[in-house]
Amino acid sequence: MLNPDFAVTYRKFTTMRYNYLIFIFLAFGFHTSIGQTNHLVSYQLIKQYDLAELDALISSFGIPQGLIEPRFELDYYKVFYQTMDALGTDTTIATGAIVVPSGMTCPVPIVSYQHGTTTKRTAVPSYLGGNEFKVGVLAAASTGSVVCMADYLGLGDSPGFHPYVNSRTEASACIDLLRTCRELSDSVGYQLNDQLLLFGYSQGGHATMALFKELETNLSQEFTVTACAPMSGPYYVSGIQAQTIIADTPYATPSYLPYVVMGQQEAYGNLYNQLSEIFIPPYDSLLPIWFDGTRGTNYINNRLPDTPNQMLDSAYFQTFKNDPSHFFWDVLRDNDLHNWAPTAPLTMYYCTADEQVFYQNSEIARDTMHALGATHVQVVNFGAFNHGGCAPFCFLQGLAQFSFLGDWSGGMTIIDSVLDVSTTNASDGEIILTTQNAVGNVTCIWDPALGLDSSTIQTNLSAGTYNVEVRDERGCYTSISVAVGINTSTHSLSEDHVFKIIHSVNNPTVYIESRQLLKEPIQISLFDTQGRLMKDWPLTWLHLVPLDLSEFNKGHYVLRIKNGDYTFSAKVTAF
Repeated sequence: MLNPDFAVTYRKFTTMRYNYLIFIFLAFGFHTSIGQTNHLVSYQLIKQYDLAELDALISSFGIPQGLIEPRFELDYYKVFYQTMDALGTDTTIATGAIVVPSGMTCPVPIVSYQHGTTTKRTAVPSYLGGNEFKVGVLAAASTGSVVCMADYLGLGDSPGFHPYVNSRTEASACIDLLRTCRELSDSVGYQLNDQLLLFGYSQGGHATMALFKELETNLSQEFTVTACAPMSGPYYVSGIQAQTIIADTPYATPSYLPYVVMGQQEAYGNLYNQLSEIFIPPYDSLLPIWFDGTRGTNYINNRLPDTPNQMLDSAYFQTFKNDPSHFFWDVLRDNDLHNWAPTAPLTMYYCTADEQVFYQNSEIARDTMHALGATHVQVVNFGAFNHGGCAPFCFLQGLAQFSFLGDWSGGMTIIDSVLDVSTTNASDGEIILTTQNAVGNVTCIWDPALGLDSSTIQTNLSAGTYNVEVRDERGCYTSISVAVGINTSTHSLSEDHVFKIIHSVNNPTVYIESRQLLKEPIQISLFDTQGRLMKDWPLTWLHLVPLDLSEFNKGHYVLRIKNGDYTFSAKVTAF
């Protein structure tokens, strides 16, 4: 027997024929966002982070020291805002979180982070629930960006059932939160520049791509995407990802199938009259109870057959499997996101051992987009990690990419004046920094290893490269590397300026940070102390490269990075 409350929600438009109503929706579309001026309904400061708390948060993730530095204290707001409902025919209320660097008045980018799958209403950013809201916290703390995180429809305090992996509602909920973010700035006191950076993981990868597509396709006059980095997302739901339905093999997360079916019912309104038309007993009556918003995916997965199609009505499944014109194929195709040509830079991250979202989603999307004429699309493969194991690499790389592309200068520029050392071993060099368009006094943050104070004038320097970040009273900052040469002759950039090696005791992963945009190809080689080659890693350019040394015996090694005529070597330790 179908749960009565559930039946009320889902028996919408049931007097119309399935295919007719789906045709109307697909052919004529929905409103993807509301066009009115005011989206913000209310907001509440629910959390503040100081630097000590942020340091503890980073440590709790097991992130190696020095890889992410919290630089800004944060104010964490819960917002209620107006957006389009699941059917796209009326407005509704949604919730989300906006994270703001405390006291910062510098015009900064918006970073929009889209979270992954959750079946619990409160495991979302506006409730500080789950773990993914912390990714947004780290993005705000490490860069000074304002970070927006939508709960999506049907989650948080939004009414109704969540339209799971529905591209239209994912996009509309995120777009109207971006508009809310702009409106909130007047009340809270932050400023935004014109940069917009998008990323998200798993379902959040799908939501990120849906948001990206809608912004570029229909809202390019309102928003300009600086860069997009969806991660391990199901972009080809009617193709490679649909194998989870039709294959007679176990799947890691069988709950995704009923979640998609019931979620798309919320978005289209007419996939079924009774859940028993698609699911066999006892699932037809138990699924509404399990998906009531209080239970997690693990709870639900443990109560479902490992092979998802075993919970489907046999006749329904065979018709769907053998008829490409079946209306549910139309629904899946309507939510594909691999088949368009983006303009802004798009980087899709994935891992080849992902058991939940098949990595071919990214590769097929790249190939299809290239065929459609896109010129700034690439993929990054982090190797044979599963869905959970892939996430940290994606998050760190995404943050590194945005740090490289973002602008937090507020128009401030730095001019350096250098007095080179008189002889090779002398320490009589000087650096004098002057700023343009800075507001108030400026503070210099030199590389801590140099032992310099915060002054713009540094004397008694040896030859070498000096890295410095300059920050003004608005919180605006920009960085520069200054080379002190010998006898005014041309001095090539030092190794420390081009690369930084980050690794900590007992961590088998070494991170190589590149501080310049390098030309391909890049060859990374590991040698033992006797000079014998242990391994080669041919790579395309990445701002942050993780190397796993766990396969090697404990001890010291020499890491060599070769890029054209430039060679850098450093000692590393395998633990």
